Amino acid sequence: MNSKLIIGLQACILTGVLGWSPPSYGSTDQEQALAQLHNFNKAFTHIASQVTPTVVTISTKQTVVRSNRGPRGFPFQPFFREPNRRDPRGSEEERDGLGSGIVITQDGYILTNHHVAGKADQITVIFSDNREFEAELVGADSLTDVAVIKINAQGLPSARIGNSDDLEIGEWVLAVGAPMDLRSTVTSGIVSAIGRNLDIIADRTGFAIEDFIQTDAAINPGNSGGALVNLKGELVGVNTAIATTNRGFVGYGFAIPINLAKKVMDDIVSHGRVLRGFLGIGLENVTAGIADAFGLDRPRGVLIATVYTETPAEAAGLKVEDIVLKVDNNEVNRPNQIQSLIARKHPDDIVHLEIRRKGKTLNLRAKLGEQTDDFRTASSAPSEPGKSEHYGLTIQNITPEIIESFGLDRSVEGVIVVDTEPRSPARNAQFRAHDIIFKVRQGNMERDIGSVDDFNAALEKMERGRNAAFSVRRGRSRIFLTMKIPE
Repeated sequence: MNSKLIIGLQACILTGVLGWSPPSYGSTDQEQALAQLHNFNKAFTHIASQVTPTVVTISTKQTVVRSNRGPRGFPFQPFFREPNRRDPRGSEEERDGLGSGIVITQDGYILTNHHVAGKADQITVIFSDNREFEAELVGADSLTDVAVIKINAQGLPSARIGNSDDLEIGEWVLAVGAPMDLRSTVTSGIVSAIGRNLDIIADRTGFAIEDFIQTDAAINPGNSGGALVNLKGELVGVNTAIATTNRGFVGYGFAIPINLAKKVMDDIVSHGRVLRGFLGIGLENVTAGIADAFGLDRPRGVLIATVYTETPAEAAGLKVEDIVLKVDNNEVNRPNQIQSLIARKHPDDIVHLEIRRKGKTLNLRAKLGEQTDDFRTASSAPSEPGKSEHYGLTIQNITPEIIESFGLDRSVEGVIVVDTEPRSPARNAQFRAHDIIFKVRQGNMERDIGSVDDFNAALEKMERGRNAAFSVRRGRSRIFLTMKIPE
């Protein structure tokens, strides 16, 4: 790349982002280049000097029973430093941990990760000027991996809060934290992606909320709970995990959007717990096959796979196979995008939904509730005897013997998959033995499946060369599988 192009790019960044104007009045190209480099450098040093005092190192102690099982989610790892001890499995140990945190208020409220401080017995906060404070846990939320701690202090430097909804891919960001016990480390990069769902937050309810910002700013173990800031020095994310093959930096880090983290923090501080809006639906991505089977012009929206009983979703009239296109006028195309938007709201808030149902667009409004641990899944479908093979898929009626043999619920209805042939359309569609098929649809044609005869009749009506969508129960989950009907 030649020097004039480099100068032009730098001038573009400085003028558009930082409001810098290039020197004129007869300056030479070399003088202009030096001035631009100096200002570009000053922009980063100014941000670092503003942000570094607001990011703290968090040292913790926790008594745990050691397990030899590796961290969940590898190759996606938290930035929290693991201990170096190698105690025998099942022994009790005092584990030292090291992470980061962000001072949010001048009177000592600090935002960090649940996996940093949520279960700690002792928490010490260390500032960039080496001041140390003992902290207490105010509260933590495992669903978002957010925790709030408090120190007894006044007049602290605090972070300026930005708007993570305004982040754009390609935007410059800085990561600040304490990687590898190196306090007040600042690295730079860009926003590589937004809305990432990594499936790394473990929660027994299955309703973990993941909507990560992805960045290539260098971050390592110890960065957990640290700040991700934009070029205005505003806090836009809380660093939380890395993608790695060696438990160190290889190019991708992930941060919780500050709009979500701050809402969780505010609830914890004000109410002692998170007041999270709950709708009560199970969601799936709309693939190209599902879009074709449901008559969409292209993959868009999010498919409702389950509507839980006695929930706001059921009360609002949402149905299985509805496709959610918008939430409060925000276009949605990922399940975690909807989860994040709902999670930012409170119980009793009204949410407006634009959905697609059997070729028609409908607008519904739902009054959100609060999730409880005892909600039940909705039921569906009809039943009867036989056996049949189609496209490498062998199915059979659900008989009392099959219910007994496979330990099924006696109320289950549909047909059961007993085998799939290698390299067949059924195997390519990811059907598995013991799947229960209870509905099939293509375009506006849909049919409940209660027997092999129902299944055979439905396939006879299918248009060749197009995808069909099959509603399937797999264990306790309800999923959609799509298979192209051969010509």
